[in-house]
Amino acid sequence: MANIVVEKTLPVSPDALWELVKDFGNVRWIPGASETAQVEGDGPGMARILGNPEGGSIREILDSIDEEGRSITYSIPEGVPFPVSRYCSTMTVSDDGGEARLSWSCDFEPDGASEAEAGGAIEGMYGVMAGWIQDCLKE
Repeated sequence: MANIVVEKTLPVSPDALWELVKDFGNVRWIPGASETAQVEGDGPGMARILGNPEGGSIREILDSIDEEGRSITYSIPEGVPFPVSRYCSTMTVSDDGGEARLSWSCDFEPDGASEAEAGGAIEGMYGVMAGWIQDCLKE
């Protein structure tokens, strides 16, 4: 299995970022998702189902929350929107001199693409997600 780590520093409060990230069922930071998202359950094991712009849906499962370490781990068991067959990511929030550092550590299995191509697609999406989160927290 391959791994990629992506870190983004955002000019937002680390506490505010953690409150948003740990609330896995809250998708207000994802443009358009509030109208179509479905949430099943609560806490570890819960699922959020998001519409995929290319059709179908993406089912993300919250695997764990670490309050002390300010991290969540989630997986996409099938229908991954990247050229990968397995996807599991940990998002960690930390303080970076008063700004928030958001880190993703993603384990994945390339499928139909090289490891570099698959990792690049994931890294690109994390950049987009960081922008959405920053925009949401600046509102």
